Amino acid sequence: MLSALQQQIVLILDAVDRVHRIEPYVTALLDLCPHLRIIATTRTPGDWQQVVDAGAHRTILSATELVCTAEETIAILGAAAGPQTQRTVQWITRRTTGLPALVDAVRESLQQHTAGSLGIVIDDLDELIDHAIDRAVLRALDDPDVTPLRRSILASAALTALPEEPSSTDHSDFSLPDVSDIVAFTHTMIAAGFLDPSPHKGQDSGPRRWCYPEPVRTSLRRIAEHHHPTDLHATETATIDALLRAGDPHTALTHAIDGSHWERALDIVDEHWTTLYTGGFLDTLGAALVERIPTEIADTHPTIKAIRRLHRQFSAPRDVPVVTAEPDVAVGIGPEPAEVVMRAMMLRIDGQFLEAAKVCDAASDHPLAVFDELDEHIRHAYAFYYLHVGITYLLVDRTDDATAMFRRAHVAGAGTFVERDAAGKLALTCALEGTLVDAHAWIDEELRHPPLPGDSEKLVRTAGCVAAALVALDELEPDTALDILTELGTPADNEEFWAHVLYTRGHHALLTGMPTDGLRFIESHLQRYSTLRTDGFSATLIDAVLADLHLACGDFDRAEDLIATSTHPSTVPVRARARLLAADPAGAQQIVDQYFATSAGPVRTSMELAVLGAATAAALDDVDDARGHLERAVTLSRHSGMLRPFVLLPPAMQTALADLSVELPLDLSHTATRFPTFPVYRPLLTLTARERAVLDALLSGRTVTAIAASQFVSVNTVKTQLRSLYRKLGVHNRKDAVTAARHLQLD
Repeated sequence: MLSALQQQIVLILDAVDRVHRIEPYVTALLDLCPHLRIIATTRTPGDWQQVVDAGAHRTILSATELVCTAEETIAILGAAAGPQTQRTVQWITRRTTGLPALVDAVRESLQQHTAGSLGIVIDDLDELIDHAIDRAVLRALDDPDVTPLRRSILASAALTALPEEPSSTDHSDFSLPDVSDIVAFTHTMIAAGFLDPSPHKGQDSGPRRWCYPEPVRTSLRRIAEHHHPTDLHATETATIDALLRAGDPHTALTHAIDGSHWERALDIVDEHWTTLYTGGFLDTLGAALVERIPTEIADTHPTIKAIRRLHRQFSAPRDVPVVTAEPDVAVGIGPEPAEVVMRAMMLRIDGQFLEAAKVCDAASDHPLAVFDELDEHIRHAYAFYYLHVGITYLLVDRTDDATAMFRRAHVAGAGTFVERDAAGKLALTCALEGTLVDAHAWIDEELRHPPLPGDSEKLVRTAGCVAAALVALDELEPDTALDILTELGTPADNEEFWAHVLYTRGHHALLTGMPTDGLRFIESHLQRYSTLRTDGFSATLIDAVLADLHLACGDFDRAEDLIATSTHPSTVPVRARARLLAADPAGAQQIVDQYFATSAGPVRTSMELAVLGAATAAALDDVDDARGHLERAVTLSRHSGMLRPFVLLPPAMQTALADLSVELPLDLSHTATRFPTFPVYRPLLTLTARERAVLDALLSGRTVTAIAASQFVSVNTVKTQLRSLYRKLGVHNRKDAVTAARHLQLD
């Protein structure tokens, strides 16, 4: 009959969950009737996806998609003649999560309170909403299908999710009064319309979970606390025990905090602090630990007290001063991993990197564990401990110590996010040192791990991204480096490797001929993150890249002010480069020779100084010495994979190195035009005795006539010498010649 009709037909099938296996019939009906449209309402998922998969133009609306928008809430409240300001409507929508039945319950309550009491309604809106939701939930509990389970339903408010199918978990652990089969109980609650699919998807192979909408669960808890507190408490306790046995302390802690089981919450933190932290509990539960646990309880618990302070420091913007740990917390810290990590992290966040390293050193005699003999949770605790000790050592430039700790963390953290995090930080140490082959290996190791969910990914990706960008710069691939830095974006305020990001950004600007932009970018962020230059390796990195950027802009004095007193290996090439660019090759040569005579620094420093030594010797016309330095640089390049040190010179100097008849891994005559990294420098001038005498006379302020008289030559002869002098100085008048002479190194 339906297929014979030509006009479009809409068929509404209500409560189809009460008909067994209706989905195939609906599919067949749709196939027979091209003009038919069907709206089916159901509280159970059934096999409706099969109907969707059977053809085009099929749509399933979930409970989430059916919630009221603010405009729809206004329409529902219209009959109540109650307060409908934008703020009130938004608040009602938020508190009810837009569930139509709850919004309508609020409308009903508002309608009962509008007679001359509008002010009271507004002042007590929260209480009115709670009362309205409770009334709606109690009415739902009067449904004949669920009334026998009323006591069990109220107790089940202690559960964050209910299982749809049996699994390996022993569901008897989730004890509910009068419930022998929790899966059957779940199906009953789904059919009654109480539950929605959980938004938190489990493992792909795991069964789907269902949960109460948050306002419904909160209401059930309120009712249970009033009518059946013993059942609610027993369910909470059994659930926490089951979750801990199942290895899920994060959810167990959530239940403990929700149920105000404060002592139990403290015990969970004590026993499972590493698993909790690596699962992101500081992000998701830190506020609850800070705000909800009563102060008189938390202040007697050292770990919670430290976590509270740590959470406040983590959550505060980097430009907002934070309170450093009180002296009594710093004294007496033992070698326990939890205490060491918490204390070190608090000091690092406050910019006290050296003090943080001392805390780690104090625990350095902690015996090295045999990981294969440890319980999994203890092994992961050690992995987290080694990771943060390594971070601390890296931030104070103890690279060897940091590398050893990161390697331990990588082994102990196998199967956890620590394994990936340690690989990224090992990649960063290798990239900073200039060992690109090793850096590539660790970058590949990090990339084999899948991304972490949410904000956890932001906490672990910075080191690996910076390493990959530095490697790309060293391989003269600035576009690749920029893509990586762009993908990284602006790190979060609690990112401890901000200085490394700025360092890499600065070197990208240097390589691409945009030093002014690099200076502007770094200095703008330094105003916000002032602690980056107060202590540790971060300050050295920032000063080194700033000095190079100032050199590229021609501000030699500012560059030398930044690194003049530094003896750190990272600043040695910058100091030598500053002397060379300021036309003091002898001074640059002294720095290079002193380094190779007394130091065995990182590959990056050695290669940069070998290139600078070649350029210095070439400027001094010592071809043999120049070739020796350049051959050393080539050898280091072949071992490390670095190319960038060859182009960290003015174009003219790059061309001079290309003419030394040394087989190079790149064409310097080509890179001189592609990477004019330092376009501004003071050339070394050679003047004749007459020209030097004329220049000295100009500097002393003599006139042309006076100069001619003092040298017993004609005025025309002096003018000829002046023209030659102006040409060599690149100027056109006496004033500019004097200015240039005062800034040039003359031979």
